[in-house]
Amino acid sequence: MSNQTLPIFQVDAFTSHLFAGNPAAVVPLERWLPDATMQQIAMENNLSETAFFVKTEEGDADFHIRWFTPTVEVPLCGHATLASAFVMFNQLGFAGDEIRLQSKSGILTARRDGDAIVLNFPVQPIVDGTVADNIVAALSPEKPQALFKVVSRDTDYVLVYENGKTVRDMVPDMSVLATLAERGVIVTAPSDSDDCDMVSRYFLPALGINEDPVTGYMHCVVAPYWAGKTGKANVVGYQASARGGFIDCTVDGDRVHLKGRAVLFLKGEIYLP
Repeated sequence: MSNQTLPIFQVDAFTSHLFAGNPAAVVPLERWLPDATMQQIAMENNLSETAFFVKTEEGDADFHIRWFTPTVEVPLCGHATLASAFVMFNQLGFAGDEIRLQSKSGILTARRDGDAIVLNFPVQPIVDGTVADNIVAALSPEKPQALFKVVSRDTDYVLVYENGKTVRDMVPDMSVLATLAERGVIVTAPSDSDDCDMVSRYFLPALGINEDPVTGYMHCVVAPYWAGKTGKANVVGYQASARGGFIDCTVDGDRVHLKGRAVLFLKGEIYLP
């Protein structure tokens, strides 16, 4: 029996050079695979996200896109969407300047902007929340100034700290954070440097990812918060992971425009029985 082959690309997103930003796998499909197979591919890739997309004939979208971590499907992912749009524009020859994507979070768009791509994503609202003391202690000896939870992912916590250095210097106890069911912890603070407005990180060991390098979804949470605090519609976020990355964010009502670049790392084929 001959193997089925699928194209695969690996792209570093939210960066202009290799080995930085957030790597994502991108798998274009002619038709959907079984969910279990897509989950196995994502597990085998062992990246924070693998994106799959299928061309659609529906009037309000060009493609239908889905995202899988090594363990679960997620409803929204920024860096793997940026990586997918980069592949569509630069590897698959998409002729237009804007791609419309059907997703579990509604219609998303990806627009060319010079050598960058601008994603149009929904704001992720937050509400006041409480966080167990052991989770707070596992992050830092410094106490957060405010605690929230993300409405759309009510097990995602958001902890706001006084300064960016606290966020940069965190060495969390991942064994404690891994006890959180299904989701993770966002930590954020005002910037301690002149090149950005806020510094953030995203820990989610319960999903098989200790720390996400650069996260579009997270900036749909923190950008509206800091835009409200600073009075600026445009804020620049730095994600202070080991790889690091900047995201230019513009808050427009209930949408956030995330601007970033991407770089191709590899392309090849997946062999399925």
